[in-house]
Amino acid sequence: MCPWCGSDEVRLVQRGFTGPTDERDQYIACHGCKRLTYEIVSRSAREMRLGQYRTGGTYRDSLRQTKYDILRVLRVGSNEVLLYVKPIIRQSASLRAETPRRGRF
Repeated sequence: MCPWCGSDEVRLVQRGFTGPTDERDQYIACHGCKRLTYEIVSRSAREMRLGQYRTGGTYRDSLRQTKYDILRVLRVGSNEVLLYVKPIIRQSASLRAETPRRGRF
C-alpha cells in the first residue's frame, strides 16, 4: 500500500547489486500518485558524519520534498550504512480539525 494515497498499485524495488536491479536504496513506486517512498537508504561513512543521521532522527529527501523518521541504523560494511526509514505523513487540515488534540497543547 502507498503511504501517501492508499493505492495498492505499487511496485517494490528491492535493494541489491545482483539480480534484476542494481539499486543502492529500496523503495516503493506508486502508479497511482507517481511517488517514490524509500524504505532503506544507503549512505557512506562520510555522508553519515556530514548528515549526522541517527536512530530517532530525520532524513530529508530534498529532491522529492519529503521527510522520513530514521527507525534503524545498520553498518553493513567498512564504508556503507543502511538507514531504515518511515515517511512522515502530515494530516490534511480537515482531518486535524476533527481529531482531538493529545498531549500538553
